[in-house]
Amino acid sequence: MARSWSESRAVTKQAWGVIKQNPYMLAFPVVSAILAVIAVVVVGGAGIAALGWSTVEQSATTEEVSTGTIVIGVIILVIAAYLATLITQIFMGGLVKCADEELQGRDSSFGAGLSASFGRLPALLGWAGIQTAVGWLLSAVRGDGSNGNALVAILRLVLASLLAVAWSVITFFVLPLIILRGKGPLQAIKESVSVIRTTWGMQIAGGVRIGGMIALVAVLPGILFAVVGGFIAVAGTPALGVPISALGVIVIILAQVVISAMRAIFSVAMLHYVEDRQGFGPFDAAALQSAVRVK
Repeated sequence: MARSWSESRAVTKQAWGVIKQNPYMLAFPVVSAILAVIAVVVVGGAGIAALGWSTVEQSATTEEVSTGTIVIGVIILVIAAYLATLITQIFMGGLVKCADEELQGRDSSFGAGLSASFGRLPALLGWAGIQTAVGWLLSAVRGDGSNGNALVAILRLVLASLLAVAWSVITFFVLPLIILRGKGPLQAIKESVSVIRTTWGMQIAGGVRIGGMIALVAVLPGILFAVVGGFIAVAGTPALGVPISALGVIVIILAQVVISAMRAIFSVAMLHYVEDRQGFGPFDAAALQSAVRVK
């Protein structure tokens, strides 16, 4: 975990400095989010069209859905989730490549990063499949709260959250290993776990250092604005409440874009650090060491 907020600010500033010098990096999470949403909408719309509007209307009126419709619906959801995940991994892979180039003092670009990521498409196809499967598993653990038992719902939510954090930890280096080292998805997972075992806690520390700082200055205020705006709108002043809520949502989205870019940059720097125990780019060895708890 982070030793102090001063160290957190140092690592955050170093990561933010890379983005300030190379603002095009922010295009990767932005474009991937837009295209992922489009993919889900298109696939979902095509799926509804394939089922037929009469079937949908009949299901809505009779409140009965045939087994075939359910199967097709699940398949559509899986395809949509997979495409959204694949798009995200391709673009974030491009960001990883650009981060590696820029941190080594070589110029890169959005197109160059994306091209390099597509060069690892076979591995990314498999990695996206694994990510999608894990996402569905976590959703199944989380449940939909339909059993009416609040305690069970809370326990399932906590368990799903813990599993999500654990998965995030052990797969922290997967994308850099795929993009920068040419590993396959399964091999990358194994090597990521191996690295975590020897330097346990670094992903969590990095997440707190970068994600935690941005959350304090942007995400939490954004949530506050969104909630307050919602209450104002419901209270009878939508002309004031809706813009406030919209501002909060925009702030949250922008913060998440910055956080995802920073984490990608941080993962590249950390991969180089655990390989040779030296500083990388603007990140000196002491700063990276402070983010790692070595056994």
